[in-house]
Amino acid sequence: MPRAVRALTSAVAVLTLAACTSSGGPGEAEDAATPTIAPVPTAISASLTPADTPACLPAGTATVTTGAADDPTLVSFAGGGTRGVLLAPQDRGDACQWADELARLAGEGYLVASFGWADDGRASFLAAADTLRSLGATDVALVGASKGGTYSAALAAEVDAVAVVALGPPAAFDGQDAQSASSSYDGPLLVIASTDDSSVGVDSSEAVARADDPSTFVELSGSAHGVALLESEHREQVQQAIDDTLATGFDS
Repeated sequence: MPRAVRALTSAVAVLTLAACTSSGGPGEAEDAATPTIAPVPTAISASLTPADTPACLPAGTATVTTGAADDPTLVSFAGGGTRGVLLAPQDRGDACQWADELARLAGEGYLVASFGWADDGRASFLAAADTLRSLGATDVALVGASKGGTYSAALAAEVDAVAVVALGPPAAFDGQDAQSASSSYDGPLLVIASTDDSSVGVDSSEAVARADDPSTFVELSGSAHGVALLESEHREQVQQAIDDTLATGFDS
């Protein structure tokens, strides 16, 4: 039996066991190394086709394809509950860029998904967010890097996001305008960028933050871009900032 099918058919049993052995809520799960798998509800399983999970992702991750048949989006997910977090990758990236954070946040009690970009980036992003809701998320937060950060900020209002974190986002990408001045999204927002990020430029990222709210922008030393911020000397600070913004969004 393929790995994806095994994962999806065993998901209900895994989550039932987790519910019986843990009293913690979101942010209080016990083991980030082996996140549980969210089941595909029977009512919507026809729109989510089981697929093989990339080997780069942690044990306990399941994968489906969704979206247009001629331009599908591969979505990988772990965790469970009603608090969904979408991790949007960089340009031409996929869920592998977010493997560590997917495991960490699923281990904290969130339902976490990431995806690979289809040709239609906007449709791909929205399909991934819809997948989280199909899996049981009643609220969705967005965390994106570079292109993924641009899309997260630009589409936050349309997705009805409860929080947005963008790592090194360009102010615009692929026709998506992420500038705060152009957005109707008014929820928790945090933009993090490196002073010497030559891939985007710190000024471009700063335009995604709110000019009238300095707390929405954090500038860090160095040149790390996008997901590389989570591999830099600022890793713990960035992870804490993500955690704090998610907590604010979900608890508001």
